Amino acid sequence: GSAGPKPEVVLKLERGEELHLGDPPTAPVGGSPQAPGTADSPRHRLSSCRTTATTACKRKELSLADRVKLLQALESPSASLSSVAKLFGISKSQAGRIGQRREQILAEWHTNTNPLRKRKREGKAGEVEDALFAWFRQALARGERLSGPILKAKAQELALSSGRDFEATDRWLCRWKTRHN
Repeated sequence: GSAGPKPEVVLKLERGEELHLGDPPTAPVGGSPQAPGTADSPRHRLSSCRTTATTACKRKELSLADRVKLLQALESPSASLSSVAKLFGISKSQAGRIGQRREQILAEWHTNTNPLRKRKREGKAGEVEDALFAWFRQALARGERLSGPILKAKAQELALSSGRDFEATDRWLCRWKTRHN
């Protein structure tokens, strides 16, 4: 016999949000059950791909904020890896990889990295950008007012001192600001 429906688990997250864990309904409201994988079935809505031998799955990229929510959901004693993966619409293995990178993800979160960012892309002159960001944080701590031309001049100076062939353009500065929020 069946033990009955599973109770829905609701997790309270850090920022006052609620995350609902539980199995989705097996039939649309007011309708009859449909074959799995049809356009209106819950399985189709949860999954971003169909698992057949001829089609490949396109991985769903989660934002940094969503990865942190996933990590918080995994902390719940009643949440399994597969239920959390299903909730976020990703594969169980992707949820597991996010869980393995827990420390790195939380470190990025606590350094106020852009929460909407899905991928971490580096600029062509990574060490120049890192050095500029370190200098930028120190200058802000000293209370200095920084403008675009000041940042570009400092980036040029850092590139020259490291022997890099680099030109700090307005477009580069715009991308640097986006990467470093």
